[in-house]
Amino acid sequence: MATEVYLMTALLVIAAAYVILRVHQMMKFQGKMLVTCPENRKAAAVQIGWGRALRAALLGKKHLELCECSRWPEMEKCEQDCLFQVERDPEGHKVWNMVASFFAGKKCVYCGKTIDALSHFDQYPALLNSERKTTEWDKLRPEQLPAAFEHSKPVCSNCHTIETLIRQQPDRVTYRPWERSGPLGEYKPEGENKPQTIEPRM
Repeated sequence: MATEVYLMTALLVIAAAYVILRVHQMMKFQGKMLVTCPENRKAAAVQIGWGRALRAALLGKKHLELCECSRWPEMEKCEQDCLFQVERDPEGHKVWNMVASFFAGKKCVYCGKTIDALSHFDQYPALLNSERKTTEWDKLRPEQLPAAFEHSKPVCSNCHTIETLIRQQPDRVTYRPWERSGPLGEYKPEGENKPQTIEPRM
């Protein structure tokens, strides 16, 4: 009896480990992804049918197919050749990872401070477009992001909040220009104890 219990427990542990392993392997295909559409060579936002892919993986098979695409319904009957891009590098095509890579180490075009690492728990950084308007990156459609990254400037969340307030409620804002003129390179209002000579920061 004890042997049967041990055997059953071992089988359950092995089965659970197998399921956990398969789920972990398939997690890399979850979420929105950006690919280059083979038909028009432009960016497209896609999503893998993760549930079906997981069920196939649990049966020892490999099955990936799209459940969403920014080019549907126009191209819904396509061959889904873009899946090769996702299979080759799923992490590199995830929208979140591409956005995090873009903002990593960049300085805000307004305050000059390094933008914090992307986090699901903090306000997102923004992009300053050619019309001098700031927009949080997640307010853009995913397929618009590559072009936005190419033609926009990074803005930290604090400056984005301020710029949005100035744009939406200009009558409630008193604007005073600031410049980096403090002895340690900090920002000070223009004309307030302004030094005659500003030493360059090393």
